[in-house]
Amino acid sequence: MPPQVSVILGYRKAANQQFWMPKRFVRSLNMTRLRERANLAAIEGLLVSDPVLTGIESAEQAMGLPRSTVLTSGPTMPFRSYTGGQRAAIIGGALYEGLASDEIAAAAAFDRGDIAVRGCQEFGCVGSLAGVTTASMPVLVVADSRTGEQAYCTLYEGDSVDRLNYGTYTEATRNNLEDLRLRIAPALNSLIDAQTEPLRLKPIMSRSLTMGDELHSRNAAATLLFLRRLLTGAKQVGPELVTALESLCDDYFFLRLSMAASKVMSNAMRGYDDSSVVTAMAFSCAEFGIQTSGTGDAWFTGPLPTFDDYRLEPGYDADDIEFMGGESIITEVVGLGGLAQAAGLPLHRSSGRDVSLMIARTTAMYEVTVTESPDFLIPVLNYRGTPLGLDVEKIVERPDHTPFLDIGIAGRSGRQIGGGVARAPLAPFRKACDALNST
Repeated sequence: MPPQVSVILGYRKAANQQFWMPKRFVRSLNMTRLRERANLAAIEGLLVSDPVLTGIESAEQAMGLPRSTVLTSGPTMPFRSYTGGQRAAIIGGALYEGLASDEIAAAAAFDRGDIAVRGCQEFGCVGSLAGVTTASMPVLVVADSRTGEQAYCTLYEGDSVDRLNYGTYTEATRNNLEDLRLRIAPALNSLIDAQTEPLRLKPIMSRSLTMGDELHSRNAAATLLFLRRLLTGAKQVGPELVTALESLCDDYFFLRLSMAASKVMSNAMRGYDDSSVVTAMAFSCAEFGIQTSGTGDAWFTGPLPTFDDYRLEPGYDADDIEFMGGESIITEVVGLGGLAQAAGLPLHRSSGRDVSLMIARTTAMYEVTVTESPDFLIPVLNYRGTPLGLDVEKIVERPDHTPFLDIGIAGRSGRQIGGGVARAPLAPFRKACDALNST
């Protein structure tokens, strides 16, 4: 029995010892019970979800994304609110689609409303870093085998310096995007189509967590497990196999699958009245936002995250860091990433250079979550499940326990310059809690 309930039940009249509760405590007790039931129901929805990779399609085909719309990370903002690398990436997306002749013309078209910019998650998509997604880009399609609910994520751009989602659009960027669209995506899709069994992602994710991944900043084991599953499941393949393998040789490949699978799982927690469980987290260049199960599509926003620790490439310092957005923190929503640091100990160089600190971060998150995952287990914690179900009410009660976020770091030069551990701001969780308690 929760402590607050046992205290309330202890109230008795001194005169005759008959049980009684003041009205305000009755309301508090009822609300607590409703919330606990709602939160457990939301978690149950996540646990029974079964994300399956069904194929790769264009964003236009898979999501119904209009050609004149560019998606980007974070809650939707007016175009004028986007700055720096994220603004450059959005403009680059418009240029890639041929919607404008140059950057100035593209910016003017956004200002006029001829081209729209929307948050990725309005279309069920999750974007890495700037998260730019346009109609012709290929996206991974992941569906819950039970409900058919789908989520999407673009393919990993590779380790090229010229990456759109790090705020760079050059001829090299365009050539890379075209290679993904015309060569890599069709080849991978042929392997997916050749599968004799559904490509279920949760078993791969579960196993990789016991092999040193936390499925955000480290996906080395998951990528190899996925590659093996892809090859053993394809009974008939053609010469396109070699082409597909090229894109699977980078440890980060599985991150986009992890993101889409996490979005499917987090979607399964949505829509439970009174639930205070977080169902989405994302940030842009300007703000950090969350959604909860009991408040639907409303975003609650606050300032950008702050870094707990990080590692930068040689030649860079803190002044070179720029926030360009990010939605890969959807993995933290389902108990992975920063919440599972104790599983990803090989990341210790960028996560504080102290294994005991990484373990402490994970154990701290048990204080602000609903339960422990039966699917994602941490060997160093004697196979304890990862903290699952971020609870805005508990976070507000423990303001020093805002979620840890494992994120890549973009530089003002328009490339990835490092990685580290950030802390989510408290304000969005407080706003969400206030909204839940006012209904």
